[in-house]
Amino acid sequence: MLKAIALDMDNTLLNSQKEISVTNQDVLRYLSRKGIRVILCSGRPFATLKPFLDQLHLTKNDDVCICFNGGLVRLVRDHTVIKSSTLTKSQIQPVYDLVKEKGFHLDVVAEDQVYSLTEFGKSSYESMIPKQMPFTDTTFAKVPAKLSIFKVVIAGDPEMVDTASEAAQSLEGVTVTRSRRTLLEIMPPNVNKKNGLKAALNFYRIPREQLAAFGDEENDQDMLDYAGIGIAMGNAIPEIKKIADITTQSNDEDGVAKFLIDYFQISPTAIHP
Repeated sequence: MLKAIALDMDNTLLNSQKEISVTNQDVLRYLSRKGIRVILCSGRPFATLKPFLDQLHLTKNDDVCICFNGGLVRLVRDHTVIKSSTLTKSQIQPVYDLVKEKGFHLDVVAEDQVYSLTEFGKSSYESMIPKQMPFTDTTFAKVPAKLSIFKVVIAGDPEMVDTASEAAQSLEGVTVTRSRRTLLEIMPPNVNKKNGLKAALNFYRIPREQLAAFGDEENDQDMLDYAGIGIAMGNAIPEIKKIADITTQSNDEDGVAKFLIDYFQISPTAIHP
């Protein structure tokens, strides 16, 4: 029997309006009340996860969330850190050099601030991120030397990100993954959702066989492989559907809730007594 549920956010739990539907909300609140661990596992910073954690009532003393694709695993209520991995400015110098050579756009993401490097033109990343995360337009030279960097991102149209993804394979000492067709994320080595979930499950003392994980994109692949049950969304890319144990309905069809209702045999009266 499942004891934990890991949920990617964008295009998985969130619908096309970037909202948690009432059905998904009610099912996840119900399971949380029943003692099932609901773990939001996203590339997002904590500030942009917090409204959804509040909405799902995942704010108990021992609730855990995973940010930055596994780069930060922390308790929700306070700032107790279970696992954290960051890059230094010198470590992202090769990424900056690659961007400068290829003409891509780059954003540098710290825990509570994004530095948008506008020397090569403003990227589309700010339009993807909720307003809880402040942006500063700047240059690489002005990025603070001692900044703890959770990731750097290359955002743009899918064709440009295709090219950036291919070029970034030459980088060493970093993890490169795609979280959307329009977003490439470059993170510290060994940072991925699988390793983030390992830390969370160790905290809870739950074996991975009792974990279900939902996802739709390249950055979800390792956690779907790792989970006892890996569930692809109906809107997932083909590579994710291929490795998943099950494909549910899309993010706009309450695919998360529909799988969980069936698995746990949840009746409507149980959710709304």
